[in-house]
Amino acid sequence: MSVCRRLVHLGIGLAALLSAACGSGNSTTSSTATSPSPVLTTDTFTGTISPLGTAANTFTVNYAGAYSNASVTITSLTTAAGALPQSITIGVGFGSTNLGVCTRSASFTNPAAPLNTELNTNGTPFIAGTYCIQVFDNPDAPTVTEPLNYALTVKHY
Repeated sequence: MSVCRRLVHLGIGLAALLSAACGSGNSTTSSTATSPSPVLTTDTFTGTISPLGTAANTFTVNYAGAYSNASVTITSLTTAAGALPQSITIGVGFGSTNLGVCTRSASFTNPAAPLNTELNTNGTPFIAGTYCIQVFDNPDAPTVTEPLNYALTVKHY
């Protein structure tokens, strides 16, 4: 048998051996692609709101597997001048941003949100993207009488 012929047989033998060791495409086990699980994220924001004013903060929803909900909790309201705690209600709403302007969604706005109360959205309005949370002094029933510092948390996926 010639050297070339032996190399061909050796090559075929190695190919068969590697194929058996690596398995074939007709395996009885199958792998399925799994979608990523949503991860709860908590963002904390601070700012100042004036009488009849608004303030907004943006956040990013990363979960693209499905629509999801979010919640907001106003955790602190104090006077800007003396840091005196306030226990008033204040408006808060989720929205979208366009050219840096936050536009609240009427469906996801509470004009009289109480302090330290988690407010949840319903209807799963969020898919991956950038959104905003806006705090505001309700023009129909104002409660902010002087500039106030606020702190709030937004939980989302």
